[in-house]
Amino acid sequence: MSFSYFDVQKIFAETEKEQKGDFTECLETYETTGFSHRWIQPPVACYFVTTMDKKGNVNCTPVSMGTAFQSAPPNMRWCYAFAMNNDRDGRKNLDETGECVISYYPWELLRESEIISLPMPKGINEIDVAGLTMLPSKKVKPYGIAECISNLEAKVIETVRVDGSTLFVFEIVGVSVKTEYMERDKITPHEPGLGAADLLFEVSIKGNPPRLNYMRLDKCIYPTPDDIGCDARWIGTFEEWMDSEERRGKISTKTKMKILQLNKEWEQNPDPVSNGKVKEELTGHLKEICWNKLDRV
Repeated sequence: MSFSYFDVQKIFAETEKEQKGDFTECLETYETTGFSHRWIQPPVACYFVTTMDKKGNVNCTPVSMGTAFQSAPPNMRWCYAFAMNNDRDGRKNLDETGECVISYYPWELLRESEIISLPMPKGINEIDVAGLTMLPSKKVKPYGIAECISNLEAKVIETVRVDGSTLFVFEIVGVSVKTEYMERDKITPHEPGLGAADLLFEVSIKGNPPRLNYMRLDKCIYPTPDDIGCDARWIGTFEEWMDSEERRGKISTKTKMKILQLNKEWEQNPDPVSNGKVKEELTGHLKEICWNKLDRV
């Protein structure tokens, strides 16, 4: 019986020292370390996490690690836990407001998941740019997403700082489930719930340019599109993203400079009321880029 052994503390130390990736995540590959992080964390069903800052600006981000669990008596409740790097906008919003909505998305939203993962300016609504529909919540301020199968309204009950990340523990205070899925589940043997909802599972970030690869329960691989986003890195910066779209021919130099100026004006005053016109115009440009409308200027 043969096993390959890895000193993961050493691997992580070397990865952190040499890390040049996005969000400083330790996503080990055979090419770089001879090891894959997927032998520690198996693919889990992906979901969007939607938060809101004190001004009412929405942030939405895909998350692929985390789990639900049930607390024991005398205070039984459903809980959820996941971590975010401390430089993420979603983490900052959770610190400010302590609420979010966790939305499980089906494979039909593969392109939308790529759009939502792009390096949007802080305060620009990724749900809007992706062309999805915000679903009003009952017990928290952040929205759910109408195209998603299940939306979990959650409130922070515990936080733990772990190095450069924060682990959040939530209480699930409300759940909205698409009625058609629930009715189908009631007449399905064994009632698998989300297990039969055709969700997406993150498996790797590979390719040239690097892109997220999903898996469905059919065990086939579904790469996210490479016709949007940074053409050199998985996420990159907003400026790198705009440079890439100029090279693709989606926007002209003139339009790129206009977008960068709008972004600067929005960063200086990220208030959706007093600076709503700038936010609307910037959002409109990003929608056009994501949905393949070529700029002819």
